[in-house]
Amino acid sequence: MENIIKVNDQNFDEEVLICELPVLVCFITKWCQSCYPTCLVADELSEEYNGRVKFVKVDIEESLKIADIYQITAVPTILVFQDSHATKRLISYRDRGDLKMILDNLAA
Repeated sequence: MENIIKVNDQNFDEEVLICELPVLVCFITKWCQSCYPTCLVADELSEEYNGRVKFVKVDIEESLKIADIYQITAVPTILVFQDSHATKRLISYRDRGDLKMILDNLAA
């Protein structure tokens, strides 16, 4: 997951809310078994959408404030932000096709 930026309570606003690009945020935890494959898919797609969509991850156990604000109750959860607003919420594992369809709409 080298292409996905790790974000926390301290830098969330800067990295996500004031970003000019659409942002795909993976909310994860270390113990979540389906988080790893979801983030792997996101990491692969981050190369394809480089410069058009920003990819970040948030560990909800390390960023309790952000998890609370966005009511993250299950992991993995993916939120898509555009113009500082969460516009899409996906809960549980998503395959490459699902994420690509959403990203194609964002990057269009």
